[in-house]
Amino acid sequence: MKVTGLGVDNVGSFTIDGIYSIETRRIGLTKKYEPGTGDPKENFGHQVTIQLTWNAENRQFEGDYYVNLVTSKHNQDKFELKFSGTLSEV
Repeated sequence: MKVTGLGVDNVGSFTIDGIYSIETRRIGLTKKYEPGTGDPKENFGHQVTIQLTWNAENRQFEGDYYVNLVTSKHNQDKFELKFSGTLSEV
């Protein structure tokens, strides 16, 4: 299944594109920042790779994000995708 979205965070405006597998309950996302928005010290118009797996006990997707900037700065950390409201069976 295709996943798309957009938003704004402390870095800047971004779009999200990716895929979700019902069989593996995994999501792979690419978050692309729009250059010239948000914090000019943090927003390089870069991409963030996000890899998540459904955790039924916590009722959220959990995983890691990876950033590889042209400035040779690399970053990796934990990422959680939570839902507000009710969920149908995921």
